[in-house]
Amino acid sequence: MEHITAKQLEILQLVYRFRFLDRSHIQQLLNHKDPKRINVWLKDLTEKRILGRHYSTKLKENTKPAIYYLATKSRLILLDQDNINPKILKRAYRDKNCSKRLIEHYLFIAHFYLQLNKQTKMEGSKLHFFTKTDLLEHYYLPFNRPDAYISLEGKNETKRYFLELIDEGTPRFMLRKKIQSYFYYFDQNSWTKHTGYDNPSLLFVCPNVQIHDFLQKFIASTKDEETSDLQFFTSLMSQIQASGITKTTWHPVET
Repeated sequence: MEHITAKQLEILQLVYRFRFLDRSHIQQLLNHKDPKRINVWLKDLTEKRILGRHYSTKLKENTKPAIYYLATKSRLILLDQDNINPKILKRAYRDKNCSKRLIEHYLFIAHFYLQLNKQTKMEGSKLHFFTKTDLLEHYYLPFNRPDAYISLEGKNETKRYFLELIDEGTPRFMLRKKIQSYFYYFDQNSWTKHTGYDNPSLLFVCPNVQIHDFLQKFIASTKDEETSDLQFFTSLMSQIQASGITKTTWHPVET
């Protein structure tokens, strides 16, 4: 087995959780001040074929940071670690062929986490953030796991959320099906039975205004027909990328 440092193992565990990360994400997640040291660790992991790397040498694209994912040799290293699911490690055989849209999806989840973590620290709250990978073995969750489960622990209360990132080009029938499946899931009272908590609110991050407005209208009309007490909030990806996550980020769905 290849020898790696404790920090390199931490990098592998982060990539395992988030699936795709760029160098900037990794540096922020490690809370490390030296980008040169991060690059040395990543270069070594890549040369040993423990991590894979997407990087374009094309003009205008070669300024973008490289994107890292688990390569096949990561499997032997991570199998011995706690909280690692062997089934997920099988992704190491195919992640190098993932679509650009899927990669961008996971990169945004990492960006979202970093922005949310920054905001909660400013507010004095404690953030618990579970990625889709973290949620795989929680069998009481909806069949199609949310992109993240979020718990914000404040001084007086804890707020809980499911996060869904909607991709550009998602057909509207799939959006309707996703919303209806959430209503069905919570109407079965599965969440409360297994956790003892009230239903989490649902956060939908939209790729454009058209999908944002469609979701607002469809959720509102569906809630009129349901007895659920679910709360839905929507936002735009571009707004989060430009301004981070603030009190004005989310737009509640009004009925």
